[in-house]
Amino acid sequence: ATIEPMRDEWRTYWSHMLYFLRLWPLGIPISLIPFAIDVARPGFQGNVLLRLGISLSYGLIIPLVVWCWYAAVFAVITRAHGSRPFTPPMSLHLLCMTGGMVSGIALTMLFNRAAFGVAMRMIYFVPALLFGCLVTAFFTFYVAHRQAKEEALELRAAAAEARYLALEHQMRPHFLFNALNSLAELIETGQERAAGVAHTLSDLYRQILANSKVKTASLGSELEIARRYLELEQVRFGRRLAFEIDVDDGARSLYVPSLVVQTLVENAVKHGISRSLDGGRVTVELSEDGGDLYRLAVSNTGASFGGEGEGGSGLANTRARLDLLYGDRHGFTLGTDAEGRTVASFRFTGERID
Repeated sequence: ATIEPMRDEWRTYWSHMLYFLRLWPLGIPISLIPFAIDVARPGFQGNVLLRLGISLSYGLIIPLVVWCWYAAVFAVITRAHGSRPFTPPMSLHLLCMTGGMVSGIALTMLFNRAAFGVAMRMIYFVPALLFGCLVTAFFTFYVAHRQAKEEALELRAAAAEARYLALEHQMRPHFLFNALNSLAELIETGQERAAGVAHTLSDLYRQILANSKVKTASLGSELEIARRYLELEQVRFGRRLAFEIDVDDGARSLYVPSLVVQTLVENAVKHGISRSLDGGRVTVELSEDGGDLYRLAVSNTGASFGGEGEGGSGLANTRARLDLLYGDRHGFTLGTDAEGRTVASFRFTGERID
């Protein structure tokens, strides 16, 4: 049972190591800086190819040795900590950088002695060590910046996830209470359809619970929830409520935020149809909005729009969920169109978001 978790840990470990290995070629241009300065100085009479080979050996060997230090140290940490979360302190990065740099310089000097016949003198080691300190400082700050950025993103993602779940759980009972009130009215008035409505409500809420487990659901399933909801409300409102869902079958495979369509439809019935003596029509429409975006609109011809504060927590939650999923791209609007209908609409990408 512990084989798969260990494999996942080592996969994560090697993904980090391979990321740092991509930084290896950066040592080449850095090592060419002192070579360029040496060759460009007046009176240079040395062997250019020899100096180039020595500089490239520093640029290739030292970063590789530093990487080997990282690989060895972090392999031990991964093995010791297992699946427990661990954030390596900056002192550990300094240990890997400094140890790898010093041993890398020593190994490079041995290589240059064997390959190019360059004598191993302290006068060569000290400048390389000082230059290596600058490189170490650069990479240390780079690693610190990357680590801080990753931690900040993780914190933001965790906060957004917690907020999203809180909003979602706040929405679930809202519809159930309204639906049960409608069913209670049918029972009190002796409607023969009460049993059938109860079964429909059970099926509907089962589908709502299924969609509430995901951040985005297929537009087809969301429209089916809206249709069943409106059919239940037609039992209560009778001829005062008519509805139309104007969405092509080909678009039903798009993904939208779960339960948002139902929330907007419920809001249209509550604030538009129920407040009008003559009732009205609820229409759900989908259109392309340019830039690979779609716009879904829910309109009603019932009572007129009462202002930006109308809609209560349902629309506030809808805006918050759209913000979390799409940022400022959703363009949620609530207002009155040229025909006097109250229209709530938003943009979405149609992509699935887990």
